[in-house]
Amino acid sequence: MSSMGRLAVKFAYDGARFMGSQRQPGERTAESELLHALIKIGAITSADQNRFRVASRTDRGVSALGNVFAVDTEFRPPELLAALNASCEDVHCYALAEVQKNFSPRRAQGRWYRYHLPYRGQDLELMAEGAREFEGEHEFRLFCKPDGKVTLRSLGSVSLCREGELIVIDIRAREFLRNMVRRIVSALDQLGQGKVTLMEVRSALQGHGRSMGLADAEGLFLMDIDMGLDWRYPPTGRMPVVVAERIHRARVQLRFEEALIEKTHLASNFKDLDI
Repeated sequence: MSSMGRLAVKFAYDGARFMGSQRQPGERTAESELLHALIKIGAITSADQNRFRVASRTDRGVSALGNVFAVDTEFRPPELLAALNASCEDVHCYALAEVQKNFSPRRAQGRWYRYHLPYRGQDLELMAEGAREFEGEHEFRLFCKPDGKVTLRSLGSVSLCREGELIVIDIRAREFLRNMVRRIVSALDQLGQGKVTLMEVRSALQGHGRSMGLADAEGLFLMDIDMGLDWRYPPTGRMPVVVAERIHRARVQLRFEEALIEKTHLASNFKDLDI
């Protein structure tokens, strides 16, 4: 042990294994798993006393490769990641940085989300054109769960490309409203399928018209958060990041294929009915 300092830690988790990231009474979440491990190894006494804070909250089913938490602790930094990973299940801590006492992970310089969307013959050129409409400052009232917050936000970039049987959509901004990424993805998906027009998307970005749905949580990945920090990646914390994303993509594709098979099976049974 050493004198009390504040540390930031990068961590990853599979959203399919948790009821979201934020602590909830009686539920297993990414935060509760981390807190249990931190207390177990003697790194903290409690979340409040040691000012445990997490950069981004993710909904049930949403995964992360680069979320960040910060905590006050006397635990030796070189040993913290190994100790946490030995005590955590389904959460992996792989980098850390020593930060100022007033550091808050909520005040990030940028956040990067990635969505793995199954390819269903969507018009990719039209989707790319629609993606550009979201860049810059807009009224996102119809693309979020407002929660009483100001819904005027600015997106840095929205880009997409097809990789095999998936469309990979990357969205970057300093901050996001709740459900914002999944609603943007849903709008782009519907645009690509011809269910909405580019004019309807433009109108929605001015706060007019209707919501365009919510994409499944399981396709979303919090890739990274820019804190402007000098991260250390000790060997005890290293993680095969590319492999982790491939596993996530494979699961999204499998779920889509299973749903497609079930839909075809139901349609076949429906045709066989004498009605």
